[in-house]
Amino acid sequence: MPRRFCILARRGGNVYHFSPIMKVSLQWLNKYVDLSDVPAEKIADVLPMIGLEVEEISSAGLVPLKNIVIGKILSFVPHTNSDHLSVCQVDVGDGTIRQIVCGAKNFKAGDIVPVALPGAVMPGGFAINETKMRGEVSQGMMCSARELGISEDHAGLLILTERNLPLGTSINDHFPPADTVFDISITANRGDCLSILGVARDLAAYFNKPLNLPAFPQNLAPISSVPAENSLLKKLEITSPNCALYNAFSIRGVKIAPSPEWMQRDLLAVGLRPINNVVDITNWVLMELGNPLHAFDAAKIGGNAICVRQATEGEKIKLLDGKTYELSPEMCLIADAEKPLVVAGVMGGEESGVTDATTDVVLEAAWFNPANVRKTSRRLALSSDSSMRFTRDVDPTMVAKAGARAAQLICEIAGGEISGPQIALGELPRADREIEISGDYVRERCGYSVGDAAILDVFRRLGFSVSENGNAWKVLVPAFRPEVDRPIDLVEEFVRIYGTDTIPSEAIPAPKAPDSDAPAAEFRRKAGALLTGQGFAECVHYTLRDSVELKKCFGEKMTAALALANPLTSDQSHIRPSLLPGLLDAMKLNLAAHNEPRRFFEIGTVFRPQRDGSLREMVSVAFVALAEPVARTWRSREKIDFYFAKKLCLELAARAGIAEQRLLFSAMDAETTPIWQKGHAAAGSDRARAAELSLGLINVKLAQQTWDINENVIAGEILFTQDVFKNAPKRPRFKPFSSFPPVTKDIALIVDASVPAGDVADRLKATATKATAKQFNVEKVNCFDVYTGTGLPEGKKSLAFEIVFRSETKTLTDAEVMKVFEKIMLDIERAVKCTVRR
Repeated sequence: MPRRFCILARRGGNVYHFSPIMKVSLQWLNKYVDLSDVPAEKIADVLPMIGLEVEEISSAGLVPLKNIVIGKILSFVPHTNSDHLSVCQVDVGDGTIRQIVCGAKNFKAGDIVPVALPGAVMPGGFAINETKMRGEVSQGMMCSARELGISEDHAGLLILTERNLPLGTSINDHFPPADTVFDISITANRGDCLSILGVARDLAAYFNKPLNLPAFPQNLAPISSVPAENSLLKKLEITSPNCALYNAFSIRGVKIAPSPEWMQRDLLAVGLRPINNVVDITNWVLMELGNPLHAFDAAKIGGNAICVRQATEGEKIKLLDGKTYELSPEMCLIADAEKPLVVAGVMGGEESGVTDATTDVVLEAAWFNPANVRKTSRRLALSSDSSMRFTRDVDPTMVAKAGARAAQLICEIAGGEISGPQIALGELPRADREIEISGDYVRERCGYSVGDAAILDVFRRLGFSVSENGNAWKVLVPAFRPEVDRPIDLVEEFVRIYGTDTIPSEAIPAPKAPDSDAPAAEFRRKAGALLTGQGFAECVHYTLRDSVELKKCFGEKMTAALALANPLTSDQSHIRPSLLPGLLDAMKLNLAAHNEPRRFFEIGTVFRPQRDGSLREMVSVAFVALAEPVARTWRSREKIDFYFAKKLCLELAARAGIAEQRLLFSAMDAETTPIWQKGHAAAGSDRARAAELSLGLINVKLAQQTWDINENVIAGEILFTQDVFKNAPKRPRFKPFSSFPPVTKDIALIVDASVPAGDVADRLKATATKATAKQFNVEKVNCFDVYTGTGLPEGKKSLAFEIVFRSETKTLTDAEVMKVFEKIMLDIERAVKCTVRR
């Protein structure tokens, strides 16, 4: 019978996105590596092969458009039947003046605009036809930038008057071709690829093309003393342990204006909105190099002083998103002499940013502790392009270069002038590191032959320096690749760039498959088959549970021993000691949804505290079932009870090689294990405690309050140590059955009411076996009646057993059996505190 799986809703809690999306513009990439001869489809195929998964490919900018031309508005009058429309006369250069109805307000007579003529199809698929609008004929449409797909600007028409474009020419003749944009999912260990340059470096290595690095200013001599001559800052200090580097550049006389068209185009392609030239430059360098920057309006820095410090308890700051945040002492701040300015590595403050009135700028380039930025970002529930990069350990050696490049661009584009020296405080938190490796090591790990020259060539294409000393190489890995720190990492880098498609195709020798699976896997399969055969559906749950739930089910002591030192979420703070809470979750969900499954099981790993304070990992098989069926049927079914659960547990133990006779049962202590109903559950184990069982009725009140289950739930769980599965179970041997008839004798014993019938049955079988002296076999001892009431002393009960005797070689006589039976009646009174009812 195939297994059935229940799909459970994810438990509550915060979910963090560990693979951010980096938008990469192909036109921007071409500035650093010439990919003009490589189709975009090929690049999209290559990126996943080198570890950069492509989630989506899109276009940015003006796609080829037919029947959209340059036109001129000759005149316009208000629409007679509308207060927001205008009727315009437009010349599109073909000698025919066209009437177009327009709703925009940002134009005037004489403006040059893009005009979509009848027959044109807009980027969104909208077809342009000659039509009537409120009774006036409209012979086309004048377009905004968003309608053309150039930008998100939809405030009015795209005015092209200053460009003096010839009328009637195609709009595509005057704009660059559309850009291809790759949405790349960046894994947590590749912070270097959260930049255009980082992606370009990998592609240059793969295609074996030169990498063209941007030009960095060389004439800025950093100093570490403050105040510096002509600097806008009188004081700069670092008191926080979470800032290793801080660079400040003073730039005077900037003129705030829109950034150049090429820069706006680059930013729009990667999903950033242009703001002004200074802010756009910091964002552009951020995307280019992966190093976050921040520009302060120098006039808003109180006391002309900057201090990198920890926040004080309850300190507040209003950030660029317009919200006010309350800070705590573990958060790092950039502050002036009076107030906080920036939450370090996360977001700038609204009151210190660059505005249209800014004339002097202090530019910040810094390196902040990734763990601290991550913690702050989560505490504030605030993510930004900066925090995304700082938390992935940006290249500290690029901090000063990024600041210098942005400062140079501000001077070139915003008309400013660098005033005073670059101020640089702190030390590099890490530098380049050297790894020793050999070609033989690479070949051994790869499993195929490749020459030393090819291996060294890949390392150098990745920007690694290599010094050769015979067969031993020393590879210098730059600081922008912090995750490459072992020889095996270099092997991965080689395979990634050399190409998995170059691995030679050949037969792979493999050992013969074993005749049977490992004992643990064999047991799991057998246990699953047993339970699915009984109508149970299989579940799989997380191994982490909520502390409140565990306290209710297993008590304070066990819960304390299972706590994680650093849980990610509050509802997954403890490792699980049992599979039962998860199965009750599944039952709750399926009952609420009125689904068919009413029986559930799971096979998984649990952890149990030991007396010495350690934790023991155990394999668990657990099941839960409603005692009574909920669905209506024409035929009533027998209720599930304690003995049903016991039978399943014993069968599961047998499949693990643990015989029923080795298991000892006792009443469950519901005080230490509240998940079980007092007086309706039992615990058991073998003498070596290699197997532990618990079974019975789930605590009725707990099931109602915690899981909203109002029906009785019968459950069982059996735990095995790993030692049980070290060796394969003994193969069962055939034992021939006897062809001679059995002889049955009944015996009734009066025992204390608290003595379990199973214990008496075990003792009776042992006594009977000893009494036969191996003359014949005691085939079975079965309890068929339990009596309490009239005729018995108080506190006593009567247990009636049948004892089945059989010989393998002959037919037993009554005399032979009676002789043994009389000895059993004498011996059992000594073996068990009981009285034989004669």
